[in-house]
Formats: sequence, C-alpha cells, structure tokens
Amino acid sequence: MDHKKARTLRDTLMVIGFVVMLSGYLFGLVSTIIGAIIMLSCLIPDFLYNKCPHCQKRLGRNEGAFCQHCGGRID
Repeated sequence: MDHKKARTLRDTLMVIGFVVMLSGYLFGLVSTIIGAIIMLSCLIPDFLYNKCPHCQKRLGRNEGAFCQHCGGRID
C-alpha cells in the first residue's frame, strides 16, 4: 500500500468512527465505544504505510511532493 492509499484509508476510518460515535447519542454507550475503536484504528495504516519510499522515514503531516527528510520525490 502506498502513502496515498494509507492517507485515504486513515481519513475514511476517522470520518466513519466519528459518525458512529455521534450515533452513540441515539443508540447508547456501545455505539460510542465502537466509534472510538474505529477512530483509533485509523492510526494503524498511518504508522505502517505513511513513509517515504526512499528513506523509509515517517512523513507525518507532510502533504507535499517531496520528503522533508531526504528530499526524494514522494509521488
């Protein structure tokens, strides 16, 4: 998985988890807990796949075309 797919998966899991947590207002505590677990699961693809293809360092919040550590092209 490349970093773009990992970011998309991370953002999708975050939004779904947030919506499920909000539904906890209507459906109770169990829905809130499930939403929190979904939101926390967005960290997995972020830590595993959001890395520079050249130096393998974490990109963090870098949305640019170049790695902030080695200067290699990310795209």
